[in-house]
Formats: sequence, C-alpha cells, structure tokens
Amino acid sequence: MTLIVGQNILIEKIGCVEIDFAWRSLKSDLNLAIYAVPFSDGKILAEKNIAPNQWPLPKAVSQDKSGRHFTVQFPQLDAKIDRIAFYGFLPENSRYSLKQMSHFQIRVNDLSLGRLAKMDVEAFDDTHKSVLFFEFYKHNNTWKLGYKALPLKTSYLTTLTQLGVSFMTPVAPESPQATSIPSHQESDAESDVPLSASNLLDNVELQKGQNLSLSEHFTHCTAITCKLNVVPKIDDLALNVVAINRDNKVNNIKDFLYHENTILRGEGVKLSDAEVSINLDKLPQDVTKIQILVTRRATSKRINSADFIELSVSNTYTDQKMAKYVCETTDKNYNTMVLLNFYRHQQGWSIRAVGQGFSGGLDKIGQRYQFSPPKLRYVAPKASVASNTLQQEIASFEVENKTAVDKYKKLQSLSYLLMGIAALLVLLTFSRILFLPLACLLGGLGWFCFQHASKSLKTIQDERFERLVLNMIKANNYQLTPFDIATHCRVNIERATEMLDSLCDKGLGHTAINREGNIFYDFSSLKNSTY
Repeated sequence: MTLIVGQNILIEKIGCVEIDFAWRSLKSDLNLAIYAVPFSDGKILAEKNIAPNQWPLPKAVSQDKSGRHFTVQFPQLDAKIDRIAFYGFLPENSRYSLKQMSHFQIRVNDLSLGRLAKMDVEAFDDTHKSVLFFEFYKHNNTWKLGYKALPLKTSYLTTLTQLGVSFMTPVAPESPQATSIPSHQESDAESDVPLSASNLLDNVELQKGQNLSLSEHFTHCTAITCKLNVVPKIDDLALNVVAINRDNKVNNIKDFLYHENTILRGEGVKLSDAEVSINLDKLPQDVTKIQILVTRRATSKRINSADFIELSVSNTYTDQKMAKYVCETTDKNYNTMVLLNFYRHQQGWSIRAVGQGFSGGLDKIGQRYQFSPPKLRYVAPKASVASNTLQQEIASFEVENKTAVDKYKKLQSLSYLLMGIAALLVLLTFSRILFLPLACLLGGLGWFCFQHASKSLKTIQDERFERLVLNMIKANNYQLTPFDIATHCRVNIERATEMLDSLCDKGLGHTAINREGNIFYDFSSLKNSTY
C-alpha cells in the first residue's frame, strides 16, 4: 500500500517488522542519519541527551551497519513504549539541507504478512535540516502506522528538545498539583486545564483565561512565531503588539508596534499584518509582558464581521505547532481585542489566553498602560491594473489563441469535404472504375487532415487548461481539489482529476489528507519554483 502524507493505517497481528530507507544524493558527505526514537507518554525513553553515535535503541529494535535498515520486534517491546518515531537528522552545523536528496523511499514489511506500506517522500527546500518520516504508535491497545513527512528546521539529534518533548528521567512521584498548569502571577484565571506532554505535541487549544508555561513544557524554545487566521478574511484587521514594563506601563510610543513601527527596540519582536515573531532572548530586560491584540483600522467597524479569529503559536526554528487560541467573535461588538499575553514568570516565560475586547479601540489600551496610541487609518489598497481575477483569467483563456483554433477548425471542415467527395466518388465507381484511385487519394488526404487538426486542437486545449489550472493552484494557496476546478471551468470531475494527476506525475505536487479526512492536491513545492 502506497501511503500519502497524513494517512494512518491499522497494523493487524503485528510481529517482526523490517524498515528500509533509500535515497539518492549528489553529495558524498551529506551524512544523513536515521534514528528510531522510542517514546513513553510523550517523553523520549532515554535517561539524558546522549551523543548521536551512542544513541540507545530499545532491546526489540535493531539497526544494521548501513544505518538504513531497521528491525522492530513488536511482541518483545517494552510495555512502556507507546510510540516509535523515525527521524532523519543532518550532522550538527552541516552546510547542507535535505534539498540535496532525491528519490526518497521508505518500505515497511512484516516478515509474516509481507508488504505493509510504501512511502515516497516529497522533495525538501533549503531550510529543512531534518524530518520526522513516520511513526508507529499505540491506539486503543493496537499499533498503527502514521505517515508524517514533517520537515523540520533543526539539525542534530540532541536538539530534539526544541520540538517540545523532553527526556524521561527518574523522578519522585509527583503530587496531583504538578500535573496542572499553574495560574502564575496573572490572577483571575478562568480555567486551569491539566495538560500532559502528549497533549502539547498535538497543538493544544487554549481556553480563555488559561495559562501555559513555555519554559516548562517547551525546553530551549526561545524563538516563537504567532500567526493570525481570520475567517472570513478582513483586509483592515491587523495585529498590534504592546510591550509592557514592570510598572504595567508602556515606556513610550516606540514600544507599541503597528504597520508604521514594526520592530521593537533590541529586535526582540517583529510585526507584520498577520504574523508576530518573538525572540525571548532579545527582549529588553525592562519588558515583562508582550501583549498581542487585533484591531480594525477602520474605527467605525467591529470585529464581529469575522466568524472567528485564530492565533497559532509555533516554534520558529522547527515549525512545530505549540498552541493556539481560537476566539469566536460573532456576538462581540469590539473594535480591538487582546488575544494573548507573553509574560515573565520566575526564571522563564508563560503564555495566557486573554480574549478581552474593547469597544473603544486602542484608546482604552492607551488609558490602561498610560500612553497615547497612534490613529490607525485604513487606506483600501488600489487594485493592480496588471492583476486579473480568476474569472478574468478564465475569460481570457476562452479567447486566447483564437486564430490558431479557427485555423485547425477550418482544416477539420476541409477534411470533412474531402472525405465527402471521396465517398461520392466511391458511389460513382460502380459506373466508372477510373474513379476508385482518386477516391482513395481524397479519402486518405481527408483522414490525414482530420487527424492532424484534431491533435493540434487537443494540444492547444490541453496547454490552455494546464495554464488555467496552474493559475487556480496559485489563487487557492497551492491546494486544490477536482471539485474546485469543475465549478470554475467547463470540465467534468474526471477531466479535472486527470489534469491534477498529470501535474503530480511531473513532480509538481502530491495528494494529501486534511484534518477532516478529505483528499486534496498539495502543490506547496511550487511556491518557490519558477513554474
């Protein structure tokens, strides 16, 4: 069975499994190393960070000298192991990236059941230093295989703690209070929801008033990216950042970030309309809290124009999703809303989901922290003369190359005429045998003209359709389904599927599964290409 990214399969009667990794590389010193990392309750089953060449494997897992062949004997596995993840890491400070590899394949075979799965790993880009290939994991006391193909921006195995996981070390039994997230210094918390390590790996969704210790649960994570997602999209809704000092005040207007002041002093925070980058190590020492909020630049409009607002928090270096806060706004008559607070707690940093709105806009924020915020006037962007909407693209394709199409249509008409004359001469052959050679000549010529015109027309139509689909891929953020094409173009689902499959055969994309389990075509590799 050939798996696609995101697919999970149940492994019945699992016994001894062999895993083979194969790839090509033009770099002889790439030195990619494959590791089988055992987990127990979300933690790596190892005593401490160990040198990669001494990385221990469970007794039931073995690796040959080539480093590309593994054997896992599931019946002999330690009962504490509930997950085995297979990672690929480049050496520390490697000058290469995973882009130097190609034709990457993984085969998983059961010695008694035969082939279990085959995985064709897609190409990587220059930022990818490691990858989580796939994993075996326990679910309801049965083992499953999940194909991840998750590229990471960190290299070297000992940096695995940047992924938000920790090593299992012998500790004294914890008290019941140790398993919940403390409320910290930000009082009036509405909820303290216990979170285990396995929850944190799954991009925990914070509730209003909930706190999460970044320093405790995400070791060594100092670079954080917050991304805004608004449904439906609102052009004049943008992020703002407020840097607050120990006295719960803003030092001056430069500590308020907006579209004309996007970098905090010391470059600890950088802002764009839909993204905030935070480097905790570069924050000024007098800043004790970073507050992230959204504001409608058009002061007369309210946030309730959106169905919901989501702010996701991820590790900048690894792209690992750490947490998210989803705020429904349909009944909120606000112009400004505080989403998250990053604040100092003891020797580290924590995050708090706030979700507090202000109908008075930024003026209320200014009153609270004693500064004068700027007026955020919204200027609607001018439509680009050179840009076309998708409907305009479709209309342009309808009239493009009209001369060439008309030419081959006339050639088709001529072929019909020649074959008609040939048929007439065949009828006259019964009276005069001399017409037979002429009939054969005209019939053959007519058939040739028809075939040539038909192939030329099909080539033109295929090229136009391919260009149209590529424009649709770009317009839909490089993710598309046959239904999307069929609803915009005069083609059926089968024709749309055939075109998307042909683009995948050219190596431009692949099929994937979204969170709802629906299959779509992913062409993310085209974002930085010249196609």
